[in-house]
Parts: sequence; structure tokens; C-alpha cells
Amino acid sequence: MKSMKMVAVLLVLCLSLASLAGCSVSKDKYEALLNEKVILEEKAAILATARDALKNEYDNLLKEKMDLATKLEIVTNEKAALKSEYDKILDEKIAVKAAYDTLLAESKR
Repeated sequence: MKSMKMVAVLLVLCLSLASLAGCSVSKDKYEALLNEKVILEEKAAILATARDALKNEYDNLLKEKMDLATKLEIVTNEKAALKSEYDKILDEKIAVKAAYDTLLAESKR
């Protein structure tokens, strides 16, 4: 009887030691996973910062594009106005030249 109790105590002791040894493996695994999680969170923070920087750069480029489009529209309108003024002056020049030619022809008669 005493030997059975002794075997039972030894068995419980062995199981306890085995579970404690297993805990250290689990602890090491837990720490490794925790370190990996921390590293991944740091990488995610870096990527989020980079994403925000790219978004800001994209927004700035979009604003510049809109400004350039507005300036292009203004210049195009000015060009059209100048072309209209040029055509008007050219028409007046042609009319004056025609009147001059008519007067010159009449004076030669």
C-alpha cells in the first residue's frame, strides 16, 4: 500500500515537473509571438505614416493640377480675346486699305 502511494506521489511529481517544463516552452513561444506582434504593429505604424505622407503629397499634386488647369483656362481665354482683337484690327486694316485703294483709283482718273 505504501509503495502504491509512493508511486502515485512520484507520478504526480513527474506530471507536475513535466507541466512546468511545458510552461517554459509555452512561455518562450508566447514571448516570441508577442515580440512578433510588437514588430508587426511597428511596421503597421510606419506604413500608416507613409500612407498619410503619400496621401498628403497626392492632395498637394492634385491642388497644383487644379491651379494649373485654372491658369491654362485663363491663358486660353486671354488668347481667344487677343485673337478676336487681332481679327477686328485686321478687318479694319483691310477696310481702310480698300477705301485707300478706291480713293487712289478715283484720284488717278
